[in-house]
Amino acid sequence: MRYPVRMMTEAELRQRFIAFRDAPEEPGMLEAALLVAACDRPDFEPTGVRARLAAMTSAARGYVAGHPHPRARVEGLCYYLKDILGLVGDETHYYDRDNSCIDRVLETGRGIPISLAVIYAEVGAGLGLDCEGVNFPGHFLLRVRTDDVAAPPLLLDPFAGLVISHSECQQYLQRMAGPEQALGPEHLRRATSLEVLLRMLNNLKQLAYSNQDLSLALRHSERIQLADPGQRLEHRDRALIHEQLGDPVSATAEWLALVDVIEEGDTKRRILERIERLGSKAGSGRVVH
Repeated sequence: MRYPVRMMTEAELRQRFIAFRDAPEEPGMLEAALLVAACDRPDFEPTGVRARLAAMTSAARGYVAGHPHPRARVEGLCYYLKDILGLVGDETHYYDRDNSCIDRVLETGRGIPISLAVIYAEVGAGLGLDCEGVNFPGHFLLRVRTDDVAAPPLLLDPFAGLVISHSECQQYLQRMAGPEQALGPEHLRRATSLEVLLRMLNNLKQLAYSNQDLSLALRHSERIQLADPGQRLEHRDRALIHEQLGDPVSATAEWLALVDVIEEGDTKRRILERIERLGSKAGSGRVVH
């Protein structure tokens, strides 16, 4: 007999964000993806995701193990996930919310770079591959370190399911940022699990905003700052959303939180002027000093 999964409350979800943030050791990318998948889905159950990934790891072993060359092992992983399972980048519905939810990506076989990277990294790690996320601008990548100290790490594009060269990375960067951009170490930084969490949440926030689901965009913004209180510009984003919702009191509170951490200058002056205008709209008569 199967018992129904107990629905998770928003308060419990917030506690999970705090636990992720305050964990004594860095959680893995999978933990970040599971936390994101649970947002606004109170019946989400991560156990099935873990079981599915474990089964995929076991099935992929025959395509990866036994190859003497590291690149051949990585290409075996790509072959299994992309060609055997059909796990590919979703070019048709790239901005669909399901593409950011790891359980849905596993079900549909479609995803965006960062959600696919989590799957590649988790299966790869189970097969002895040393995978880490790469915070490449506009297109999340994976790096696979090898035992060969003389060989550079391999770069993997999980969206394409391919090992890529540095010259191809350069082409990616120029497509994203313009032809004058030169590939540097700053573009290939390791992505911490927190950065994975923030990037996935920001994707969902931008999607909600573009769909004019402003209440959902607010919740994602609050989660971003709950996970990383240093993301102070979320105050600005929430202030602007509250203004669109016709809530000058909440907008003012967010602008005040932002102005407290901004150095004196034109930006601070403009925010104070905006607060004064909002005070007039709210009829509060409040004077900000």
